[in-house]
Amino acid sequence: MKKTNLKKHLNVALILLIGVFVIYSIYVHLEYRHYVNQSIDRNYDNLSMISVRGNNLANRLEEFIHLTTEKEKISDEKNELFYNWRIVNGESRSIYSYSFASSTIHMGDASSDWDLLWYSLFRVDEFISGMTNKFLEHHSYSISSEEKEKMDAVIAVFRTINEEQENELLDIESILQSIKEPMLIIDDYYSSTLERIGR
Repeated sequence: MKKTNLKKHLNVALILLIGVFVIYSIYVHLEYRHYVNQSIDRNYDNLSMISVRGNNLANRLEEFIHLTTEKEKISDEKNELFYNWRIVNGESRSIYSYSFASSTIHMGDASSDWDLLWYSLFRVDEFISGMTNKFLEHHSYSISSEEKEKMDAVIAVFRTINEEQENELLDIESILQSIKEPMLIIDDYYSSTLERIGR
């Protein structure tokens, strides 16, 4: 009699344990799926913010280039150059932060595309930071024809991202294809990077 009761209790306990395990597994799976979806959404949200910041950066950089081609004649113009470059540098730092905060682990087959996009944006920020340091060091906003060409390429990169962001079906591969030429101008090592990752 006691053996039968013990067996019955053990069976009930086993069924309860299996039930708890199944419910917990479903919960963990749903939580993980929610986390993955949040991570994916965060990447798209960050790219959306980058698009806005990048468009503003491109506008200010165009104004900066326009002013530098007219030379630094008067102090008012120097102030304009300072103001425009300050915004360019600030927006670039924000874009870097959004890129850095992104994760491509859960992007599936598109992970390598996202990685290359973030890498490209880091290289753009590196160029802008380098120019900031140069301006501070020389106390002058004069730029060479090569630097102007790179700045034009930066504008092209952010204009492309902004245009692509406005499409309903955002295609990272299409962005990468469109920014390839400007990136080859901005980053001297971009070509070898593409070769290394088989692109």
